[in-house]
Amino acid sequence: MGFLRRIVREPMIHFLLIGAAIFVLSAWFGGEDETAPRDRIVVTEGRIQQLAQIFTKTWQRPPTAQELRGLVDAHIKEEVYYREALKIGLDRDDTLIRRRMQQKMEFLTEPGEDALAATDTELEAFLAAHRAEFRVAPKLAFEQIFINPQRSEEPVAARAERLLQEANDAPAGADLRNLGDPTLLPREIPLAPVAGIDRNFGQGFGERLAQLPLNVWSGPVRSPYGLHLVRVTERRDGYDPPLADVRDAVERKWRDAKRDAFRKTEYERLRDRYEIVLPDAAGAGRAAKAAQ
Repeated sequence: MGFLRRIVREPMIHFLLIGAAIFVLSAWFGGEDETAPRDRIVVTEGRIQQLAQIFTKTWQRPPTAQELRGLVDAHIKEEVYYREALKIGLDRDDTLIRRRMQQKMEFLTEPGEDALAATDTELEAFLAAHRAEFRVAPKLAFEQIFINPQRSEEPVAARAERLLQEANDAPAGADLRNLGDPTLLPREIPLAPVAGIDRNFGQGFGERLAQLPLNVWSGPVRSPYGLHLVRVTERRDGYDPPLADVRDAVERKWRDAKRDAFRKTEYERLRDRYEIVLPDAAGAGRAAKAAQ
């Protein structure tokens, strides 16, 4: 009985039974001409080796003889169902299949490495045309004392002026952590791009700091959080780097642009093979309204 239960549960038995039923129904209702040639599924030695290599890469060991036979059976099953699905047109209106086939066609029409090999002259010209993308942004390092306007018992402007005077009068190296109000913002900010400073302190904060003198407490500078007394400790101006400094980044961008242009040209070449028929504007408008 246990053997029979295992047989009943075996998926291959189910598959064979379904196949037999289809065969009987096909014969009953006329079916195909028995003399018609059968489609051939040829499993080559190379395909078997490929299946074994995929298994080995996945499981970090070669398949056993039984496992390899299972892989071949699964491949045959996939091929059978794939061909039968094509025969009844299941591939025609399936969006996922259509997109997958589009992806494969785009992959097959990718430019070769020879078409994506850039010379220094080409990279120099590309860098010159896209200078802003590769510009090294200005950087600042600074310290800040935060003033919360909601916690000031005295007029906030007067308090800011008083704290600014205390900070500038303090001896070099003095601990100024007791000045100002608590905040989650860092008190000392190491050298950072202006754009990064803006992300933490609000848009335009870094640009305003770029106008302040070095090593002098200045301000207050306003942010969305409140007021800040600031001492800029280091400043590096932005500059346009030479190709040698940014070659890898420029080459990546150049290759991407070259690949996009190649894909566009290839698509237009393929599209020109077809006559595109679109509905007139009035008909498209009616269809869109009916779909709502």
